[in-house]
Amino acid sequence: MSTCRGVVFAGDGTYETREFPIPTPPPGGAVLKVESVGLCASDVSQLHGHHHVPGEVSPIVPGHEIVGRVHALAPDADLGVAVGQRVGVDLVLFGGREGHGLDVYGYTIGPDVDHGLWGGYGEYMGILPRTHLVPLTDDVPAAELSLFEPLASIVNWSDMLDLQPHDRLVIQGPGHMGLIAAAYASSQIGVRQIIVTGTSRDALRLDAAKAVGAHEVIDVEAEDDLVGRIQELTRGGPSAVMELTALATQPVADAVAMASFGGRILLAGLKDERPVEIISDHVVFKSLRIVGGSGSTPQTMDRAGEVLNSGTFPTAELLGETYALESLDEAMAMLERRVEGRDAVRVSLVHTEHA
Repeated sequence: MSTCRGVVFAGDGTYETREFPIPTPPPGGAVLKVESVGLCASDVSQLHGHHHVPGEVSPIVPGHEIVGRVHALAPDADLGVAVGQRVGVDLVLFGGREGHGLDVYGYTIGPDVDHGLWGGYGEYMGILPRTHLVPLTDDVPAAELSLFEPLASIVNWSDMLDLQPHDRLVIQGPGHMGLIAAAYASSQIGVRQIIVTGTSRDALRLDAAKAVGAHEVIDVEAEDDLVGRIQELTRGGPSAVMELTALATQPVADAVAMASFGGRILLAGLKDERPVEIISDHVVFKSLRIVGGSGSTPQTMDRAGEVLNSGTFPTAELLGETYALESLDEAMAMLERRVEGRDAVRVSLVHTEHA
């Protein structure tokens, strides 16, 4: 087989599946045979041409939660991996192709650049020199490991919050980031109280939150006084809050209102530039610390790999639904929660051989 398939998002709400030549390694680089790629809400934005990553382009072969095996290495490659080894891909290449700025796999390198396969929606993809690749275990299915990239962000954000076992943590939003955050806080830090909030349509996800370590889950639509209820449960307010909801702005105001004196708040849920209203006096009088979380670091990528390789993280409980490339319509519908009567804690593509 000399060709492979890859999906190209046009940026206008449409996509096509194309045949590409299987890449050859660029100087100093490699070729990855992609096993699985996790789907992210930002993929939906990409489909419609919304650019939120610096240098992002359309059209694009998307996919940034990438797990695969090293298919080929350039003779001069110095990537610290071997042919056949399973790895997770650090999506950010500092210095980029030109030695300045950055490139982001699945976002900034279009299908018109060299072979065109620079994202995980391709069955194979090119790996540029200086890319950070993290070895991953063979003992866990690739689709379960495709949460590697968001886990690296959660590790980073937990560090930014200085999350400790004595904390009382509220996670707003039971999407795949929120569930990974609950699992990490429980299994790796041992946070003493974890509360996850969602809406009435999030029943499956709230059940999953309990399965991976949340002590309480709350349907915000069933509460007349959400802030008061959380302050009651946490004996005066959470010491840490992760705001991970998509588009909704009220949770930001709720986070500021509910946090305890000296509380720490991390904002990472994208609102597509919708304005947010908060009572800033809460920030002042409660000495709150608010930080923004935009992704991972190379160090937290390594730590995410260590967590997954240790076998102590509940990957099976967070697998969700998997789809083959030819079922991308259904996968995107599930990602966008447009499938009547069904939901998923996470959605991934699994690449299989085709004729």
